[in-house]
Amino acid sequence: MKNDQVAIRSSLDALNAACANRDIRGFMELFSDTDDILFVGSDKGEVYQGRKSTADFMQMLFGLPFVFSFDLNNVTLRQDGNSAWIFSDGNMIHTGDKGKSTGKVSSKPYRFSVTLVKHDGRWKWQLFHGSVPGVE
Repeated sequence: MKNDQVAIRSSLDALNAACANRDIRGFMELFSDTDDILFVGSDKGEVYQGRKSTADFMQMLFGLPFVFSFDLNNVTLRQDGNSAWIFSDGNMIHTGDKGKSTGKVSSKPYRFSVTLVKHDGRWKWQLFHGSVPGVE
């Protein structure tokens, strides 16, 4: 169980690495290989079912003139058998502007939850749901 929790928690580090490097392949590696995934962003209309629509949306986000990552200091993780969930209540951090990944740093409150399933010994995301507290 402890090894599972380490693997689950490490998926959050992989999330930040993929975002920092604008690595769409690394980002999509977090998710199940099936089209039964759901990505829900924090803005109106940001609901993407399946790998292609999720990857297309993330490619657009990775094209923004800043790099984003997540403050992962307040994370709750629960696991039961082959299913698990993560809740992160912190900030989205924006670094850079005008297409540069260095420079100005700003943050805004952001929270997200992830549902994971263990398949063939690997933990994969099935659902990501993000929100901006206080805006809803």
